[in-house]
Amino acid sequence: MRKNMLLLTISFLLAITSAGCAYRYYLGLHGPSKNTFPDTHTEDITRDAQCLDCHAPENASGATPVTSHPSFTGCLKCHNDPV
Repeated sequence: MRKNMLLLTISFLLAITSAGCAYRYYLGLHGPSKNTFPDTHTEDITRDAQCLDCHAPENASGATPVTSHPSFTGCLKCHNDPV
């Protein structure tokens, strides 16, 4: 029984860590879509660099939330989904 529980725990941890940041979305830890703030985000934001111009830690002005993963790419892949 103990061996099965250990195997189940290891399998669960591997499944979570191999899913990238998708598990954070389901746990409510992932950032919201840029479409939830249409007054701030315009349609001309088409590149990750434009996102990081406001959300990278070194560019933080206090008015925008800072990304926890500034070296990643795919800002729009994760945050451009429909609301």
